[in-house]
Amino acid sequence: MSRPPKLTRIPLVSIVVAALLLSVPGASATAAPVHRSPRLTIGSEAWQMLRATNASRGRFELPTLRLNRELSLIARRHSLAMARDDRLFHTTDVDVYLQGITWHAWGENVGYTPGDVDSLERAFMNSTEHRDNILNGAFHRVAIGAVRVDGTLWVTVFFYG
Repeated sequence: MSRPPKLTRIPLVSIVVAALLLSVPGASATAAPVHRSPRLTIGSEAWQMLRATNASRGRFELPTLRLNRELSLIARRHSLAMARDDRLFHTTDVDVYLQGITWHAWGENVGYTPGDVDSLERAFMNSTEHRDNILNGAFHRVAIGAVRVDGTLWVTVFFYG
């Protein structure tokens, strides 16, 4: 006497997904997965710098700046270049960085410290030019690149609006 065939349990979710795929014209159960762009990582010290900058703005009742993650990667590369050269320098061609972005005002703060983000924010606020960028009401967006190399924190902040 032969045994009945063994039944395989298929999770209900798999059945529902397969049914949905088969009900869409042109779709099949082997359709390619949907790819989402990865969430860009900018690092904890860049986030701390954003919080410190927005806290400084908040003391003067200015709106918070929103972070541009993609541009923050460019700012990070600039910070790495400064660390590599062991000197501060500003960007040379703003239009390259803001390609495809509508903007009318631009500012940039660069700095380094062997300390923490708060010490750099205090230094920025004690410098007229840096403070003017932080407190400029025309700026609505920011990109921040922060890297720590051999114990020194190098930061680039792009402001625009």
